[in-house]
Amino acid sequence: MNARSEISIAGFLIAFCLVNYIYLIPTQVVAQGTSPVYPNLINSMLLCFSLAYLAEGIRTIRKKRRDPGRQENTQPKAMGAALRPIAMLLVTGAWVLTLERLGFLFSTFLFLAISSRIFGSKSWPKTLALSLIMPLVIYFIFYGLNSLLPEGPLEETIRSVLKKRP
Repeated sequence: MNARSEISIAGFLIAFCLVNYIYLIPTQVVAQGTSPVYPNLINSMLLCFSLAYLAEGIRTIRKKRRDPGRQENTQPKAMGAALRPIAMLLVTGAWVLTLERLGFLFSTFLFLAISSRIFGSKSWPKTLALSLIMPLVIYFIFYGLNSLLPEGPLEETIRSVLKKRP
């Protein structure tokens, strides 16, 4: 997929999120008497990912403009393109199955690290940083909302440390 297509898709997703904030969540969720916390949370996460996707598309276009003679091979290898959905299905299934035993933090860390590599991340430091930071951010958002995620030994340790604080 070329950068202009990615920018178009990101723009559509951003517009979709704005429609959700302005129209759908107030008229469909709040009007039915349901709390808008979770729809707003999910919509906010989708908006963040869409903005990152937009930034990546813009970065790619700028990179091509700086060096027009250089052609990047953005097409995945045929075998890799066929195996990615199957690999992601297996990794997602393993993630769901391990949530109850290992807890949200550890299983999500593994899920993000493996799926980042499946999608072609070549930098281990970036992969590990993303895989560590994202589950912690999500965990603390849910902790702040007083909502539970599947807990394992790591979550129990964090909760005990947080409860000891005054």
